[in-house]
Amino acid sequence: STKLCKTASPHFSEDLQVVLEKIETALAGAIGPVAGMVMFDYIEQWQQGGPPVIGRVVDLTTALVEEIGDPEAAQEFIAKIEEMI
Repeated sequence: STKLCKTASPHFSEDLQVVLEKIETALAGAIGPVAGMVMFDYIEQWQQGGPPVIGRVVDLTTALVEEIGDPEAAQEFIAKIEEMI
């Protein structure tokens, strides 16, 4: 997995980084190798909306679900996220 999350945001807590990496892995399963770039962009936007804390991860995953577009792939992504978090 790419480590974009870490390079983009060294100030994230370790717990949050782990969660974001899991989300990125799940996203890659849904949209393929562009997941790293998509995740990077969405994390940037997500940080502008408030503090980078685990409690706000649902806002990020909701935005990513909309980005996926394919309902079946989106459902799989949601299922993977729910297993992880």
